[in-house]
Amino acid sequence: MQDPESAARASLFRSLIIYAAMLIADLAVVAWIASSDPAGPAYVTMSVVAAVGLLIAYQAYAHVRDLREPLAESEGTLRRVWTRADLIIVWHSYYVTVDRMVLRVRPEEYVLLEDRLRTLGRLDPPREMYVKVVHFPRTLNVVSIHEIIRPPPDSSAIV
Repeated sequence: MQDPESAARASLFRSLIIYAAMLIADLAVVAWIASSDPAGPAYVTMSVVAAVGLLIAYQAYAHVRDLREPLAESEGTLRRVWTRADLIIVWHSYYVTVDRMVLRVRPEEYVLLEDRLRTLGRLDPPREMYVKVVHFPRTLNVVSIHEIIRPPPDSSAIV
């Protein structure tokens, strides 16, 4: 069984391959439109396809940077846990909100977190559920999430 970091990096690499394939297809469409003597509406089409290509290129670049850099750690209160279909019903994704940061979790982590919330007797996270999240800094894909004890309030701040 792989450790969580190598499994998360492998998943990130697979996503990078998918984004790279979409970017190549996008560039091929832009090159085809540009080489076919565009006129009128073809410029609009080429602009839209090129704009989509820029968004895909940004995602691919973020994935490349995340693969090269060390993991980030964040701590905070777990605010929300939810799931949604990103691509109609085909691509199901799982998310958590820690303080104001929206993070994407693997299905296994989501199931474990959902089970923990059920043992607490609720599906909404309690306000006292404090977590430490290890994640990639740009794509915000979670490697691991752990419930920890909330640090005591800083007594020196109270005057």
